[in-house]
Amino acid sequence: MLVQDYIGLLLVYLIIVLSLGLALLVEHFRNDLNVRKIVHIGVGNFVLVWWMFSEGWIMLVFFAVPFALILFLAMFRNNLVGKGKLGELTSEKGHTTGLFFYVISIAVMILFFFPDHWLAASIGIVAMTYGDGMGSVIGKRFGKHRIINGKSLEGSFGVFIGTFLAALLISALYIWLSSTGHYVGDVNALFPIWLICILIGLWASLMEAVCPGEYDNLVIPISTAVILVLLGL
Repeated sequence: MLVQDYIGLLLVYLIIVLSLGLALLVEHFRNDLNVRKIVHIGVGNFVLVWWMFSEGWIMLVFFAVPFALILFLAMFRNNLVGKGKLGELTSEKGHTTGLFFYVISIAVMILFFFPDHWLAASIGIVAMTYGDGMGSVIGKRFGKHRIINGKSLEGSFGVFIGTFLAALLISALYIWLSSTGHYVGDVNALFPIWLICILIGLWASLMEAVCPGEYDNLVIPISTAVILVLLGL
């Protein structure tokens, strides 16, 4: 392991701890809010630092696999993890497997997209985190026009906006990293990056609308990354 790997792990763990801490703080003052989405979005910020890792197995062994095991235990009530706060988060709104699928998607990204298609993987992750999270927030607050599976048109628009903006920002980061020699993967798609982000925003909003419950945590990031690879990233 290189120094950058230790720094990357430290930052990833810090992002997770801060996300959980923020969720607990918000819940303390506003127990009517869905703090699960704070964790959902907050932990997704690891895409800002996972380019630092030199080998995929480091992320699997020290990040994805331990995270998956903890969330798997949180799905059941017969252990200390499941009886704690994570157990409450996993069962919120009945999405028992949602956070577990979340980390499974991360593991899939590491296994199949590292390192050549890391921008595609990162956009796939933010489509799941910022896109789906923004859709939930806007849909709950402003959703009036129902479309599919009880989802609202306003929520789907939120998914589009969240995915588009996050994809645009993460693309700008990776293009900058590429120009400075810190990222060696492809950042040149078949179409302009802004158009790619629009298309991915539309795709994520469609998948979020048609996928039942927690399964969008698998379908959105993986399908998005595959599409982006086919588009040249």
